[in-house]
Amino acid sequence: MLWEFYICFLNVTLLLHLSHGQEHQGAVEVHHISAGHFFQLKCSDDDDAEDRTTVTWSRGGNQTLNTTSGVEVRGEVLWFLPTHTSHNGHYTCESKYPTGSWEMKFVLSVDPGPCPVPAENRTVSQGMSEVVFCRQQDVLSLDPTAHIRWFKDCSPVDKHGETIIEEDCPKRLRLVNATESHAGVYTCLVEFSLQGRNYTATHSTQLKVNKEKVPLKPQVTYPRKETFTVEPGSRVELVCSAFLGVGEGTESESSMFWTVDGRHTDHIEQLNVTKTTILSRSSGVYGRSTLSIYEVRPEFLNVTISCIARNAVGRDIGFLWLQPANHSGFYTCLCLCLAFSMVVLGVAMCCLFKVDLVLAYRRLLPLVSKKRAPDGKLYDAYVSYVHGDGLSKAEMFALQVLPEVLERRYGYTLFVSGRDDLPGEAIHDVTSETMRRSRRLIIILSAQSASPLHPKMDPEDQLPLHQSLQDRPSYDQQIGLYDALIQNGLQVVLVEIDGKVDYTSLPKSLHYIRRKQGALRWRRPSSGKSSSTASPNGHFWKCLRYHMPFKPKGALKPQPTPGINCSIELY
Repeated sequence: MLWEFYICFLNVTLLLHLSHGQEHQGAVEVHHISAGHFFQLKCSDDDDAEDRTTVTWSRGGNQTLNTTSGVEVRGEVLWFLPTHTSHNGHYTCESKYPTGSWEMKFVLSVDPGPCPVPAENRTVSQGMSEVVFCRQQDVLSLDPTAHIRWFKDCSPVDKHGETIIEEDCPKRLRLVNATESHAGVYTCLVEFSLQGRNYTATHSTQLKVNKEKVPLKPQVTYPRKETFTVEPGSRVELVCSAFLGVGEGTESESSMFWTVDGRHTDHIEQLNVTKTTILSRSSGVYGRSTLSIYEVRPEFLNVTISCIARNAVGRDIGFLWLQPANHSGFYTCLCLCLAFSMVVLGVAMCCLFKVDLVLAYRRLLPLVSKKRAPDGKLYDAYVSYVHGDGLSKAEMFALQVLPEVLERRYGYTLFVSGRDDLPGEAIHDVTSETMRRSRRLIIILSAQSASPLHPKMDPEDQLPLHQSLQDRPSYDQQIGLYDALIQNGLQVVLVEIDGKVDYTSLPKSLHYIRRKQGALRWRRPSSGKSSSTASPNGHFWKCLRYHMPFKPKGALKPQPTPGINCSIELY
């Protein structure tokens, strides 16, 4: 009680001193500190420090500070290293400027007790959170490695629980959900070093817990400013959550309601607040309201929909907007998928009906295009086959079946070896010239063509030739193969007659063409067919016409048949 009496005496003395009319400027600051700790008095915190000419400190009116033990004047700051009960008293700081002077007075009360004297008082309502600061920024700037310890009523703070949390930036204690047990004096003790010596500094705060909870303004927690995408004509439910305050009576005095474009929902059809719930918990009163829109109409789109929470202290508003769903991305994706499907389907159709499409195109081309310029070719195809003593299958096909269909039915011009040569002509010259004036080379092969005449000879040197005309059959095929493989000027079409042909005994050039582009296979019609040229629009003849050059007009229009996929047979 002695130090309280002494503080009262100092205050009375100061008032008497001021009442005698002495001039002064600025306010009087009173500081309650504990003995044995580092302390600073600052002359001024204003922004005109650079304009000062001199700063003078004095104690008790005229007493200089040079004789005061443990007190140093460092610039504008008075340092206590550390404080002592003998430092009780009045201190004056006079700052002189070019235009005048400024005077500040301080009252310093040093308590000798073991527990620091509170320099700050704070009050918190029960159930709320509060922060206690360690106001020693100047000390922390002197020694950034300073160590801080927290005390409550001179005992270390128990921070193991979740209700008291120590935070570093800034240095403070956070009290969560305050109760009566949190009341007391909180002290931060700063241990630091200065010029090789160790000091301590303290700051104490008196915390009181008010049992009566202070009413607070409500706060809408959701939505704040939200935008929702909806389908016009659909049903939508909007939810609003809010904190309505603390204290008794808050639940009965709180309410939540909705407005659409400034109009209360009670006056709008298709709208209904289906449910509003207000719950009281230990941390406060909370509310939840649901707005049901039975049918999203155009007047509900792109307008402000407000959720309003209200209590006895005030109100808060959360905003949301409804916007129609944008399906452009979906339709774009759908169109791309359809387009991709059509492309895939088109490619598949082209692959499956390639022959029919090409043949149809050739029939329509003369109707939409001008007449083609002549290419200097005389024959559409040169037909080569293996000659024998008798009428072989290949020879019968080349002389009878092929001309019947290609020449008589479709108007192609063929040069058939063995049919169109003239006696006495130079075989080699005529054959070479005729092939150069032909657009295709049709080589007809059968199983008989692969029968070696000389088993000991190399297959490249032994073509199955006509016995009496030894040179011509091999020469016309060799000329055609040379043009096809070397000069790339003649397209070769291989036709196999009645069964698989063994190419191992044939020239390697034929084997190469067979492996590269395949061959067409013609089968003799069954016994029920009346002619070997039956079904000219069948698979084989369509494929053969597909490989033949374009013919503007034919001798006979083919009858339509179902689409086929012409793929040359590969083995």
